[in-house]
Amino acid sequence: MNTTTAQPTAAQLAAYLGQWVAVDEQVAAPLLRHLRPCRYERGEHFFQIGDTVDELVLLRDGLVRSYYLHDDREVNLRLLSAPAAAMPYNSYLTQTPADESLQAMTAVEGYRVRFRAFCREQPGLLAETMQRKLAERHFLALQRRLRMLQSRSAAQRYAFFLAHMEPEIIAGTPAYQVASYLGITPESLSRVKADLEKYQGGPAPPEAG
Repeated sequence: MNTTTAQPTAAQLAAYLGQWVAVDEQVAAPLLRHLRPCRYERGEHFFQIGDTVDELVLLRDGLVRSYYLHDDREVNLRLLSAPAAAMPYNSYLTQTPADESLQAMTAVEGYRVRFRAFCREQPGLLAETMQRKLAERHFLALQRRLRMLQSRSAAQRYAFFLAHMEPEIIAGTPAYQVASYLGITPESLSRVKADLEKYQGGPAPPEAG
């Protein structure tokens, strides 16, 4: 992790947080004491399986994947693009070792926050709202993947991915990472993409279920 990025001002932090909750500089300022700028290069991990998590990373730029291990194989659980809050939420919530790792898929810049300490020392509007937004976003991300996995075919899963994921994730995630998220092989995804090209100027591809 590189920490050469400048520390934000209270005004800059308030503007960043405004993407989720409207706060002024006075409300945002206490968070600065628990925050440090961070940069992760492609392939670096924020958190690893086995960590007990008290911190989160607020993404300003870049793409992140969350994955778990199944039979020693990495399976992507969530794909995140800035702005977002990245953490193994289950570990934070239960204070047990994480069963997922978070890794930068591109160079990532953001802020690493001692979040549990902030919530304990500065209870109030910002802490409560951030905790609620974390829970909401985590739930929605997992619900989105569950709905995608309920699609029967690889083509339907990929159609759901294209329809519901952020444009930055669609454009910037390597195909083999997309395949892992979809629960299909890279070869199956290649065939789906090849078939999709045949639909250009013709009938639309199958809708996601």
